Amino acid sequence: MKNRKLVLVSDTGYHQEHDDLLRSVLDEGYELFCVVGVDCELWEEAMDEVAVGDGSDPRYITTTSHPGETENEVIEFAKMFAISGSSGVHVVRI
Repeated sequence: MKNRKLVLVSDTGYHQEHDDLLRSVLDEGYELFCVVGVDCELWEEAMDEVAVGDGSDPRYITTTSHPGETENEVIEFAKMFAISGSSGVHVVRI
């Protein structure tokens, strides 16, 4: 089973140089991108912008940010979130 859900735990905050990481999440076919921690709302906004790009070839991914929630709460949310097939949750810390 390939993971199609990703929870990013941000300890350092968002920086524009993280856009390559966001592109790799899209390239790997994730369907759900959840962010918790420092700058979680900025991370979500950046992923939305990377996914849309210049509009000529937008890529689909559901994004959520979780200010004020715990890592465990967000992982549980991701586990319960319905996507096209079965999937585990990949947790990334940055």
